[in-house]
Amino acid sequence: MLNNMTEDTICKEGIVRAVNGDNIEVEIIVSSACSECHAKSICIPTDHRRETVTAQSLYGEQFKPGEKVQLVLKGSAGNKAVVLAYLLPFLILMIALFGTYAITKNELAGVIVSIAFVVIYYIVLKTQNKKIEQKFQFFVKRMPE
Repeated sequence: MLNNMTEDTICKEGIVRAVNGDNIEVEIIVSSACSECHAKSICIPTDHRRETVTAQSLYGEQFKPGEKVQLVLKGSAGNKAVVLAYLLPFLILMIALFGTYAITKNELAGVIVSIAFVVIYYIVLKTQNKKIEQKFQFFVKRMPE
């Protein structure tokens, strides 16, 4: 799998903070969509936060703390993340809302039930966190020159 990484990847620049055997801890700066906008200085202050991600070497390379690297995630894994985080909860919300309204003819009941179903979905998703993390494995590679 490591050698089959194609151009269908999502890359983010980061800095190696620690190397623990096969695990490489990379610090990245996560920014909101607004911080990438050309009108950010007029609109709202930028939103940046630092996050540490544990990854593995893509090609078996050795890294040192402080080194600039690229954090890589297969594009298909990114698509799965979007489906799990946004599409499925939206579908659950809509199906529960319209289903409950069709049965009860009560809008408030539909809203309460649909929100409850989405909350239950996210709780189940959180309990499966370890299993999901295994499917979203990050890799590290040297910065292109």
